[in-house]
Amino acid sequence: MAEPPMRRLSDKLLAAFNQACDQGYADIAEMLLRCLELALTREGGAQSSDKRVELGPVIEAYSRLLALKNPG
Repeated sequence: MAEPPMRRLSDKLLAAFNQACDQGYADIAEMLLRCLELALTREGGAQSSDKRVELGPVIEAYSRLLALKNPG
């Protein structure tokens, strides 16, 4: 069964971040993570269109970036 389409900007940024990491582009991944932070900050609050409940993937992104920038 296909996954539902991503609608949130934060989902798209996280997917792009993961693709940048997969391709070894640490500088681009870092920029995308900063964009993700901004999107989540702007979209936060009661009027938020981003109803993200689970922040695990966002937190894991920081660890992934650190590992990419500091291999070994």
